[in-house]
Amino acid sequence: SAKKPSPTTKMTKKQAREILGVPAKASNKEIDEAYKRLIKKNHPDAGGSKYLAEQLNQAREILTRHGGGR
Repeated sequence: SAKKPSPTTKMTKKQAREILGVPAKASNKEIDEAYKRLIKKNHPDAGGSKYLAEQLNQAREILTRHGGGR
């Protein structure tokens, strides 16, 4: 059986860009826009997956360093 990666597994920037669907040279604004669009569709309160919402949050944090001590 396939094992889900642990939420504590460190995501790479490449994986983060793939999750958000942004190019390597995306600006923070483009990253934030992609994040907002995806989180609206996938938020657990809107019937989305908690796991996917966590992945989106982690991807955004890695790419923009939100909350990670700028």
